[in-house]
Amino acid sequence: MKIIILGSGVLGVTAAYELGKRGFDVTVLDRQASSAAETSYANGGQLSYSHGEPWASPSVLPKLPKWLLRSDAPLVFHPRADWQMIRWGVRFLRNCTPARANANCVNILRLGLYSKERFDVIRAETGLNFDYAHHGILHIYGTEHDFDQAKRQNAFQAKFGCDQRELTREECLALEPALNYTKRPLVGGIHSIMDESGDAYLFCNALAAIAAERYGVKFLYGVTINGLRSENANIIAVDTNQGDLTADGYVMAMGSYSPVHLRPLGIDIPIYPMKGYSITIDANDACPSLSLTDGSHKIVYSRLGNRLRVAGTAEFAGYDTSINEKRIAPIAKAASELLPQANWQQDIRKWACLRPSTPDGPPVIGPTPYRNLFLNTGHGTLGWTQAAGSAAILADLMEGKLPAIMLHGLTLERYL
Repeated sequence: MKIIILGSGVLGVTAAYELGKRGFDVTVLDRQASSAAETSYANGGQLSYSHGEPWASPSVLPKLPKWLLRSDAPLVFHPRADWQMIRWGVRFLRNCTPARANANCVNILRLGLYSKERFDVIRAETGLNFDYAHHGILHIYGTEHDFDQAKRQNAFQAKFGCDQRELTREECLALEPALNYTKRPLVGGIHSIMDESGDAYLFCNALAAIAAERYGVKFLYGVTINGLRSENANIIAVDTNQGDLTADGYVMAMGSYSPVHLRPLGIDIPIYPMKGYSITIDANDACPSLSLTDGSHKIVYSRLGNRLRVAGTAEFAGYDTSINEKRIAPIAKAASELLPQANWQQDIRKWACLRPSTPDGPPVIGPTPYRNLFLNTGHGTLGWTQAAGSAAILADLMEGKLPAIMLHGLTLERYL
């Protein structure tokens, strides 16, 4: 069976590997010159399987009025005449109730924990080198209020198999000595022991090479996708700058651009680009060896070999991918205060990307009203984390098998 995957980011590449391994004839299309050249290129690096709390949660509501007035807030909306953003925002607010946030958290966790299992399989099968680290993620908090909220979330997630340990300030400093230099308040932390980190760009390109060599997966770069051609309830071709390309089945894995190509088909999927930023510096001895999440500032830190990656911010600015220095500055400031002896005077590499975000939090995986079109998109900030589990679910469905986990809350059906 011939499959075309649209998009060669971490979701597209991992799906291509899984489908190729199962005997499908897979071709991957991407407009860039390599895999993982856009959203997956310089992400936060965290494989945060234990992260279940969606952006849409009761804890966000009281902060929104202040965030709307601050240019350095973790979440920024730029008012614009954008009907899709307005609709997304309304749905986001509707999901900020305790009941909906808890339900969405459970769905995110179920996929995350399954992805941990599947990612371990891929690593064992491939032996890939991508600056992988498996020491967990330390979530740190600068106020008692934030720490108390995190402890309540931790207690809820523990019911569903999350292995996380609450730490005092002193225990945080002992676990990650780089924090001894901090200029910021630190009241405590939570160590997500099962979590990991690594370079998604290195992973994608190494896995793409293995998929091509072992399973004959074809990666066609420099291909601009104009749209999908349909007939009755089937997709019959992909319209590209190189002509029509055909297959038996199609997988939409174009991240934030997925809804652009799905709407003409009558599939109005609520995915909107949430712009994120990252900076990368050369690491020194004062940089953490453990991956960190600053829970009070919504910023993540990952040691990637001899580099330190710092990422954060959620900015709603449409499809603008330019780097806004006003959004980089708060990340750099918070990072230099947390880790004042790192190499902040040297070269800082900056990056901006569009994270494909759903208003409730979980991604959208699986079938559509078109018999041969499947989705693997909308993973927001957790695409790297959820890629392996999503790929296995997708492959099971395309083989006509029952996936290993329940799909409630993870499919298009919840929006229909």
